[in-house]
Amino acid sequence: MQKLSIRFDVLLALLIAGLFFIMTLCLTFLISQLATDRLKKEVGMTLSATAYQLSDKLDHYMWSRTAEVNVLRTLPTIQEQRDLNATRDTLEQLQKQIPDFSWIGVIGPDGQVLASTGKILEGQSIKERPVFQEAQDKPFIGDVHDAVLLAKLLPNPSGEPLQFVDISTPLGSNGKKSGVLATHLSFEWAKEIEQSFQSSTAQIKDVEFFIVSQQSRTVLLGPEQWRGKMLPADWLSGKQTGYRVSTWGDGQEYLTGSTQSKGYKNYDGLGWTILVRQPSHVAFSDASALRDYILIAGLIASLVTAVIGWFVARLLTRPLKQITQAAKEMQRDPSKSIPSHTGIREIEVLSVALRQLTAKLTHTEQEKTTYESLALHDALTGLPNRNGLSDYLEELTVKNHTQTYLYLDLDGFKAVNDQYGHAMGDLLLIEVADRLRSSLHYKGITARLGGDEFLIVLNDPLSIEDMEQYATSLIHSLSTPYLLHQQVLYIGASIGISVRSPEESMEQAMHHADIALYDSKKQGKGRLTFYRSELPLTRQNVLRNVNE
Repeated sequence: MQKLSIRFDVLLALLIAGLFFIMTLCLTFLISQLATDRLKKEVGMTLSATAYQLSDKLDHYMWSRTAEVNVLRTLPTIQEQRDLNATRDTLEQLQKQIPDFSWIGVIGPDGQVLASTGKILEGQSIKERPVFQEAQDKPFIGDVHDAVLLAKLLPNPSGEPLQFVDISTPLGSNGKKSGVLATHLSFEWAKEIEQSFQSSTAQIKDVEFFIVSQQSRTVLLGPEQWRGKMLPADWLSGKQTGYRVSTWGDGQEYLTGSTQSKGYKNYDGLGWTILVRQPSHVAFSDASALRDYILIAGLIASLVTAVIGWFVARLLTRPLKQITQAAKEMQRDPSKSIPSHTGIREIEVLSVALRQLTAKLTHTEQEKTTYESLALHDALTGLPNRNGLSDYLEELTVKNHTQTYLYLDLDGFKAVNDQYGHAMGDLLLIEVADRLRSSLHYKGITARLGGDEFLIVLNDPLSIEDMEQYATSLIHSLSTPYLLHQQVLYIGASIGISVRSPEESMEQAMHHADIALYDSKKQGKGRLTFYRSELPLTRQNVLRNVNE
């Protein structure tokens, strides 16, 4: 019986083809998995960042309205209530300037409305309402609720149920209570903010926003079919910042970014959860397309490699050995390259294909490095962001000297944004970042924390005089006028300084610098304040201003 035999060149060709086919499949799977995971992370971070921006804008708006109510309560016409007509005129002037206040009223100690906008509810008692009861001793901010007394008294062009946020504060002086200043803030402002965000994120397909109450877990604002409905507790439990993939009530899978309202400055927030969702098939469409592309390209490369291997095995093995040897050297020394061959077309094709494959892998690695750099730096200014700052601080160790933390906030930046627009504000932030970067004469890092807040960490051992001189030079540099688009802009800067001792954590040092910054702002801005760690931690004695 004749034995079945196979030629050596055919056997070698089959072995080479099979080996390259398996390697290509493995490489394709690995690259596609890495690329898919990275794209999922980037889309999720984008949705989470959008949720954070919406939350920050909502908190800033509520802080502004709360501050206006606190200012209104100090006016003599509100405090004294001698002339109710004058009191009413004052209330209506505020409502005229800020129409979002649907109703403003001054309530006597017995709960009777003394003066209000449009004379609505005047002479009636609202002593049982939370807007009066909760503000007897301290300011009160109530969560979103339906209109009760005012539902039929206020105009409602949209026909939708009226919803309010209560802001009220006690009246009186020298320990004597004279009543309550109460306001109903229409929730329509939140809808306007949401609509503006939808316009600004129009490039992100099929994105939907949800604002969820902390107390009842109901949707305060979102798609019409979800408004007023309660979300499952497990959707809102645990960490409220980040993103995840989950299946919603309609049976569709969504990538959802979330964050929880943390308030703004002295406004503690109402604990709203902000959700931004996008269908998974839309969010990951680029990843799916990239995976298919890599798979097809890998299969094509495998077929080409099989054909080349068969010709190489038939024609000549010596050039193949040279190429194989060069490939082994590249594993030890990446600077090596596949040698080029002339004379035999198949060998030339193989060497070119391998060089192109190496270049493609190198390019992929460079893209990976680029993505990591983008994740650690602020896209606008190029300064390290919070992630970059955290990575930098994790590598530091406190040895024989302390570290200096300078928490910096711009004075007058909001006015520039309001007058010239956010585009001019962005140009101003870029110029500020350049000045901060050029002013860093010590070992350390300058990072943008968000908005117009920056943090400088100095690693050199410095005396108090050195710190004061450096911080003063920063204030002077940032206060120098800016010429942008033929406009001369004026801003300032306030700085809080803390010195981190070896027993302190980095978070404590940043918090202390933030406290000192708050005091700089409180005392008139345009100045620097040191945090005094050797004194008891109270608001009266932990701070010392260098201008005193």
